[in-house]
Amino acid sequence: MVLDERGSESVQFSFAAVLLIVVAFGIMQMAMMSAAAIMLSSELTQACMRIDVSGLRTASDKESFVAEQILDESAQLRRSDLTVSGVRVESNAREDAFSASGISSRTALASVSYDVSYKAPISLSGLRDGGRLSRHVACAVVDERVTEVSLA
Repeated sequence: MVLDERGSESVQFSFAAVLLIVVAFGIMQMAMMSAAAIMLSSELTQACMRIDVSGLRTASDKESFVAEQILDESAQLRRSDLTVSGVRVESNAREDAFSASGISSRTALASVSYDVSYKAPISLSGLRDGGRLSRHVACAVVDERVTEVSLA
């Protein structure tokens, strides 16, 4: 009895091809996740640099106000995929008196922080929270100018 090995290379190739396709799609998925995370971080930083703190203080719905500020600065984010929560604005003033010159200055300090969640456009959304990217944004504002932005 002679064993016929014809076609065994085809079977081996089909197993290898499936494995290569899975690896290629995994690499593409990770690249899309990384690109979406970089885009979101960039858009949030730009929006925080231009946030209207005085408008935020007086806004009745702070989450919607911050979401609109982010979307006004972004050409790539979609409103339906963006969620803003936990908006906090803390304000205080600092007065510095220079006794030698008799000059005093008043500095308005504020800190703005909020949480952002964005559903990234990912084909295989079974990874990492269903494709949602979350960031905590904190802005330090001195005299209506943003001096520091941190994303976590």
